[in-house]
Amino acid sequence: MKIVVTGSNGFIGKNLCATLREHDQYEVCEVNRDTSEKDFQAYLSSADFLFHLAGVNRPQKISEFAVGNVDLTKLIVETLQKFKRNIPIVLSSSAQAEQDNPYGKSKLEAEKVVQKYSESTGALH
Repeated sequence: MKIVVTGSNGFIGKNLCATLREHDQYEVCEVNRDTSEKDFQAYLSSADFLFHLAGVNRPQKISEFAVGNVDLTKLIVETLQKFKRNIPIVLSSSAQAEQDNPYGKSKLEAEKVVQKYSESTGALH
């Protein structure tokens, strides 16, 4: 089983990848800011499961919330759909998604993107 982990350099991502690698049945594909677009596309094209842990929570500009949380999630979903990969996605969101602030709004929007993907493909989330 090929598992893609976005945010693999973060605290949760690093520990998740280390734990998954303890099991021989998983091929772990780590995605972080240093991952090339080509590699990212290749990982998603054959992924069986996705842990989407990447995101922005302390940007220099407020607009970075949308880019790092919503736009990245849209890119992932669009790429999975392009490759006809209807796979389960575990999304790391935030309790802030219920708050009326730029970070919360971006996390809520990312949740909606994954929800729509799930509904249109039948994939679990």
